[in-house]
Amino acid sequence: MDISFLENPDIWLIVGAGLIILEIFIGSLVLFLPLGLASLCVGLIYKFQINFGYILITNWAYALVTWALISIVFSFLIQRFFKKKESKDVNSY
Repeated sequence: MDISFLENPDIWLIVGAGLIILEIFIGSLVLFLPLGLASLCVGLIYKFQINFGYILITNWAYALVTWALISIVFSFLIQRFFKKKESKDVNSY
């Protein structure tokens, strides 16, 4: 099985955009948004490597690990900043 498509930045950007669009329709802010944002980040890292010659991700395995770590970071950030705040109970006097 050829998995060299994981080293293509355009694939990462398309998957990221697709996951973010899917998140817009579902609206959970838990699963697809962090994965989509992480996919966009990995795609941008690959684009940066191609344009400037700096090597940050050397193969597809590092790309998947980077994607997983970035998505975990985005998950924690989204939970921290977009968590529903407890409102006062209207029945409390």
